[in-house]
Amino acid sequence: MRKKSASDRYLLAIQTLKKQYLCVRSVDVARFLSVSKASVSAAMRQMKGQGLVTVAPDGNLQFSAQGKRRINLLNRRVCFFQQKLIDAGVASALALQDALSFSWEMSEKSYNALRTLLEDGASCHD
Repeated sequence: MRKKSASDRYLLAIQTLKKQYLCVRSVDVARFLSVSKASVSAAMRQMKGQGLVTVAPDGNLQFSAQGKRRINLLNRRVCFFQQKLIDAGVASALALQDALSFSWEMSEKSYNALRTLLEDGASCHD
C-alpha cells in the first residue's frame, strides 16, 4: 500500500504546533519533525502549489480552505488513534505522538478496517 503523501505529514505537524502557538513558521515545523529547514521550505513550496497552505509576510503558516478540509480528515484519524491509546493506558502526550505517526504511516484501507473493528463511539480528548 502507498504511504500517505508527505504533505499530510507536514499538515499534521502544522496543526499540532498551531494548537500550542499563535504563530507557526517553517523553522518550527523543521524542529518538530527533526528535518532540515531546506526540506520544510521545499515542502511548503509544494504545498502552496497544491493550494494547501499560504505563508503570511511574517512567515506564519496558514491553511487554505482546501488545506482545512484535508486537515479535518487527518484529524479524525489522529483523534481515533489517540483515544484508543489513551483508553489503553498510554499517557496523553505519548498517545498524541504515536497517533500522529500512525496517521502518517497507515494506509487508508488499513485505517478503515481497524476503525471498523475498534470504533466504540468514544470522542477524542484534547
